[in-house]
Amino acid sequence: MLRILIAVTAVVAVLVGGPSAFPAAGQQANTAIKVGSVVLAHGVKQTSVFGQGDVTPLNPGTSFVTTDVPYAIVKVTSAPADTPVTLRLVDPTGVAYSVDARTPKRKDTKPWQSFQFAAPLYILGTDLESRTGTWHFQVLMANQVQNDTAFQWQQASALTLGNIKQALDASPLEADLHWRYGAALAIFNHNADAIDQLKNAIQLDSKYALYHITLGRIYEREARKSDAMNEFQAALGIHGSFYDAVFQSWAQEHLNHLKASR
Repeated sequence: MLRILIAVTAVVAVLVGGPSAFPAAGQQANTAIKVGSVVLAHGVKQTSVFGQGDVTPLNPGTSFVTTDVPYAIVKVTSAPADTPVTLRLVDPTGVAYSVDARTPKRKDTKPWQSFQFAAPLYILGTDLESRTGTWHFQVLMANQVQNDTAFQWQQASALTLGNIKQALDASPLEADLHWRYGAALAIFNHNADAIDQLKNAIQLDSKYALYHITLGRIYEREARKSDAMNEFQAALGIHGSFYDAVFQSWAQEHLNHLKASR
């Protein structure tokens, strides 16, 4: 599942949107927070969100292609409760998007000793996927960059489709794999097959907005305005993801463009 995974010694609550997570003017930034490490990888070991131990990166590296879904595995140490953590993705043209998070509150005043989480970096299946070059994944605490990890995002070969199809054949009920395969097929203009795969993803999990956004983008590209608008409208009505604010901004931008072109 392409969701934020949290393997912790302290369970983390992650929120997107709402009031600013940064300290108000005049508040002192907390300097006790530390980012222990950031590892980028092509996947993570599927573990229980509430399990103990570390998140295990699969095939770590800093070079990815346009059919990949990179993961950032972040380890934070010495974090007081209710501490803002911002994950920011920067593409070659500027800031792509940010996700705001907070450490959970505690009944006592003790800080969390450490926690670790893995966040998928959604580029594939979005308007960002064609922006090849050097990207940056940043972790901010109290509005200050604590870690900046660079990675390369390069055009994929069509040969990568076979690897994704093999993974899908091994796990045909995984909605995320249908989404990834459909999004990858669309990169190479296999639109009919891409649409079929994305419909399969939505049939398996209709409550993940990104699936609708990726499908809507293909319909928009094929000038199927009504179908595209239906998918973007569906995305706007879905909540509960850590990426809600990001997904809704993408869906609304496409809807505005389609309405303006009528």
